[in-house]
Amino acid sequence: MVRPELSNASRQRSKRLEGRYANYFEIGHNSCEFIFDFGQYHPENEDAHIHTRIVTGPVYAKLLADLLKAAVDRFESENGPIRPAADDFDPVELVKQSIADYETSFKKAQP
Repeated sequence: MVRPELSNASRQRSKRLEGRYANYFEIGHNSCEFIFDFGQYHPENEDAHIHTRIVTGPVYAKLLADLLKAAVDRFESENGPIRPAADDFDPVELVKQSIADYETSFKKAQP
C-alpha cells in the first residue's frame, strides 16, 4: 500500500527493479482478486506479448485505480488533455495510433 507520509527515500526498493514498457493491457477479476496483465503490442507482426501479471485484492485494486486517476489528472493539468478512445475502440488500433502520434511528434522534435 502506498502511504502519503512515506517519502520516496524511505520506501525499500529492490536493487534489481526492472522497468518494462507496456502498451497493451488486460484486466480480469474473480470474487477475491483482480488480475492485471501488462504487455507490449508489436505492430510488425500484429501480436501482443504479455510480460507481467499483477494479482491483488479488491481494496488494493481500488487504491491503484485512485492513484492512476490522480496521476492522469496531474498529467493533463501539466500537459493538456489526453485524447479519449472512441466508444468502439479496438485496443490494437489505439496502440497503432499512439505509435504513429509518437513517431510524428518525435520526428518534429528532431533537428
